[in-house]
Amino acid sequence: MKVLHAPENIAGQASMIAKAQRELGIEADVLVFNQKKYNYYCDINLSLSEKRRIIQYILLTFNFIRCFFKYDVFHFHFGFSLLPYNLDLPILKLFGKKIIMHYWGSDIRQSDIAINYVYFKTLDELQKIFPADNDTIKRKSIKRIEKYINISIVGDYQLLPYSPNSIVVKQALEISKFPFIGCQKENNKIIIIHAPSDREKKGTKYVIPAIERLKDEKYNIDFILIENKTHYEATELYKNADIIIDQIVLESHGTLAMEAMALGKPVLCRIDEKFMKYYQGLPLISTDPDNIYDNLKLLIENPDLREELGKKGRKYVEDVHDSKKIAMHLIELYQNI
Repeated sequence: MKVLHAPENIAGQASMIAKAQRELGIEADVLVFNQKKYNYYCDINLSLSEKRRIIQYILLTFNFIRCFFKYDVFHFHFGFSLLPYNLDLPILKLFGKKIIMHYWGSDIRQSDIAINYVYFKTLDELQKIFPADNDTIKRKSIKRIEKYINISIVGDYQLLPYSPNSIVVKQALEISKFPFIGCQKENNKIIIIHAPSDREKKGTKYVIPAIERLKDEKYNIDFILIENKTHYEATELYKNADIIIDQIVLESHGTLAMEAMALGKPVLCRIDEKFMKYYQGLPLISTDPDNIYDNLKLLIENPDLREELGKKGRKYVEDVHDSKKIAMHLIELYQNI
């Protein structure tokens, strides 16, 4: 079985899944159209953004032909495939290729549905981030793609309302890359880290005032806002953290929370109460703009709680998000198509 993961590598998920599949004896490659600032590993980078439009189309065509003859399973990510407008999907289906579409969040999140699950006061406020015009486009895209693929996947339960015909396969984490470090209880200064990929979507505008309030109250804290770093650079900074803040306005946690828990760090992140039943035993503190100050204060003042959450977090990601387990689940799905 030869598997291609393409053409997006959201939070390095395609890389981690493909690596684990190779370790399980499956030939799996990762192809991206363009390498992003986080610099996640890939096998093939077409670097389309560096080329003229006509060259892009020629390269995409030849790349599709090459991949068509090389791979049996096409595992696409983020709503895209190898040709514009998913024109390759009917061709792949006609010739009996196995086709999976894996959705990760912004590719399918629709504002009129999201308003029921995210922390925004009004639909207008939400639509500044997720424009209403995109809702119709996304629904049409999901419906069109479903005609040709074998399976659609969402990266967690909070995305099911946007693509109800999908199945859930949890996000993967390469556990070995994140050694357990835990929290240093003797630190005089508490290091708090927030690493937003998008400030509006992660609720950064609520995080900073809470930090400033704590500083004004003379709590001995050091706040690090991580942006525009490679994944390696960011991970090295996470290792020194005492508290890590993931997103506090969307439906559930992302990759940052998983990485932080693997390192043994306590995490603040919003989990919408409608999805809590899917996260039994998740050892993070559910946090939104209304309680971020209180939850930060709780962790700052309780080193034993930080240590306890860190230990439980490590076990949780080992049990739920280990990339080997996720890769095996996906291989079984391929085989059952």
